[in-house]
Amino acid sequence: MEKAANKRAPLFFFLKIALAAAVVWILFSRGQQEILKCLRSFDYRFLVPALFFQITAVLFSAWRWQTLAGVIQVKLTFFEALSLTMQGNFFSLVIPGGAIGGDVVKMAVISKRSKSGSRMEGVFTVFMDRVTGMISLFALTLLLLVPGAGVLMKLHFGSLPCDPRMNMLLAAGIALLCLAGLGASCAIFFHEKIFRLPGISFLIEKAELFSKGAVSRMTGATDMYARYWKQLAFLVLLTTFFVHLMAAVPMAFLFAGAGVDVAPFTLVFAVVIGNIAGLIPLFPGGIGIRDLVTVTILSAGMVNAGDAKTAQLLSTALMLLLNLAGGIFFILDPGRGKKELKREQQ
Repeated sequence: MEKAANKRAPLFFFLKIALAAAVVWILFSRGQQEILKCLRSFDYRFLVPALFFQITAVLFSAWRWQTLAGVIQVKLTFFEALSLTMQGNFFSLVIPGGAIGGDVVKMAVISKRSKSGSRMEGVFTVFMDRVTGMISLFALTLLLLVPGAGVLMKLHFGSLPCDPRMNMLLAAGIALLCLAGLGASCAIFFHEKIFRLPGISFLIEKAELFSKGAVSRMTGATDMYARYWKQLAFLVLLTTFFVHLMAAVPMAFLFAGAGVDVAPFTLVFAVVIGNIAGLIPLFPGGIGIRDLVTVTILSAGMVNAGDAKTAQLLSTALMLLLNLAGGIFFILDPGRGKKELKREQQ
């Protein structure tokens, strides 16, 4: 069965690529003339600041991971954090699993490079970095849902008429998803109470034996993070500004390059909800579904569909360029090969 699963993995991955490509192509083909017209008049100098702010978000993410690693005394230089973050972004595009696949690669590499006895803690820092980002994204989305309800009520998909009742259900679904995500992200800090639940303690004991103490070490790392909750809360706040809100800044420059004025709230709301949709693991790196949702919400916010598609497709192209550049970090990574072996011998 394992061999069969391994054979199916590449097939599912290529199906995901085909699905993402199909969605992007549908967006392009249904507004081809408008998009081409917009591209012909586009001021391409605005691509520079758009790319700059995308890079800034990556730099912040690397610093956040380095900071989280330092909380539990896992040594990670900024360049190592940046290199592995870029590599994770690259592999999220080229291996199955999307963003989670990129995290798995980061976990594998950090485990290999950590000293014996601290590998589990190194792996756990990647998990905590993801949790920090998710808490920030889910909390921000909940804050935006109430003022963004007016935009959601105007949503319609393709030629289908606007249905306020369905849109209300969609808004409720997004809210429930965010609440569930926040609950799951925060639950790890209350592991002691969870472990006392009937049947859970037995499973934890078995997992502890099977993992040779890894469970205790992870819960110990969690307790250490919990003691530094103020620092974690500060990182969540910074992530809100320098990752999730900043994701709208490149789009703002792209709209400026197209000579289009977009209401700031509409732009932020569309980008944030698009990033929520990008968490769906059916699309590599969220490409396709993020574009579709962002364009749909921008259109509901009275942005011309052709302009919205042009800006979003350009944003996705810049993101692809930046993520593919992570392959260069993988090739030139000074931590590969002999240096990894030397670390293991220390």
